[in-house]
Amino acid sequence: METRYFAIDSSSFRTDFVGARLPLHIKGYGSQWNASKLWGADYFRQRFGESSIQTKRFERGGNIILERERLGDYLDGLDRFERERSSGRRPDQCERPAYWHDVPIFQIFPELLKDVQSFDPELLPGYYRKNWHQYVQFFMGPSGSVTKLHFDTLRTHNLTLQIQGRKVWTLLPPASHEKCGRTRWRWFDVDPEQPDLHRFPDYEGLKPITVIVEPGDLLYVPPGTLHHVRSLDACISFNIDFHTPHSVLSSFRFAHKGMPREVLYFNFISLLGLVLKLPERALFRFYKPYLNYVS
Repeated sequence: METRYFAIDSSSFRTDFVGARLPLHIKGYGSQWNASKLWGADYFRQRFGESSIQTKRFERGGNIILERERLGDYLDGLDRFERERSSGRRPDQCERPAYWHDVPIFQIFPELLKDVQSFDPELLPGYYRKNWHQYVQFFMGPSGSVTKLHFDTLRTHNLTLQIQGRKVWTLLPPASHEKCGRTRWRWFDVDPEQPDLHRFPDYEGLKPITVIVEPGDLLYVPPGTLHHVRSLDACISFNIDFHTPHSVLSSFRFAHKGMPREVLYFNFISLLGLVLKLPERALFRFYKPYLNYVS
């Protein structure tokens, strides 16, 4: 993985990383944004505390439980959990909040868009640039949160911007899929931070990349890349999943490998725009449910 600092030319990014499918870490890319300076529990509580939000709880075995609660109550629980952890209590002795996860934040709270106006949409294919904010998925959750090893369900490119807190990302190339204990379409049982080589002997010899993303950092993850994510702190981030003509056409090669029907549908919508050149404004309403899709 290459690391750069603060900026990258958008044309070089699309050619040297997106085109070549090479991961990239840009430190400090958004460190001067208002979002990096302001976003946090107090900011969201003051502005949106009475709003109702949908959160997720990830259970062992892969089940995902959806819950609804008042945002202010969620943030109070998040603050309480972090205070208890910082006081020395073990995580299993603290009431862990759910994860505010995969949220189309700029559709729910459009006034927040002004806090990220320095984002360069030229990093993205032309299809997405005018309305890039519509494709954002937002994440907020407690320290110690773990998303187990997986790849992004549409086999899209992933551009992630860390706003608050730090996360440890562990990356493995797509060629490692068969060695990591795949269970469902996109989930894997190997824990790359503590691999069980008795259970997964084929994992031995793989060389994962580990990167710590900090506030203001940008991380690019190519399609099909396996990633395991662990939050070191209470975190806020958002990502943009996007296709290129090549990646969306390539995605259909996996239709016979367990790709869910809904994923085929969303990728077909992307194909209509990126390959057949139908207008984005006409297609987005069909793609929009993906932003809350649970898989």
